[in-house]
Amino acid sequence: MKRCPVCRARFSGKPVCRRCKSDLFSLIQLEEQVKKSLHRAVYALAAGNIDTACNFCGYAESIKKTSFGKALSGFLASRQDAHRAAKIVKLQ
Repeated sequence: MKRCPVCRARFSGKPVCRRCKSDLFSLIQLEEQVKKSLHRAVYALAAGNIDTACNFCGYAESIKKTSFGKALSGFLASRQDAHRAAKIVKLQ
């Protein structure tokens, strides 16, 4: 978060806006959840768990759209398609 969503003052990193005194704690927590979910998605991908990575990334993107989340989501979709295609070929 770069600005307070209420008064648009620059975000100071504190849970209360310096200008309008809005409580930003819940928004800060949500942004932390997004970061953690994207990190978990990357770790799951590195471990070869594409479906788990997709779930974590999808959760993060449902809370807040980010450029990294969008790129990761696109990459995971392509990997998931390739993984499914390899399974089909293997079954034949």
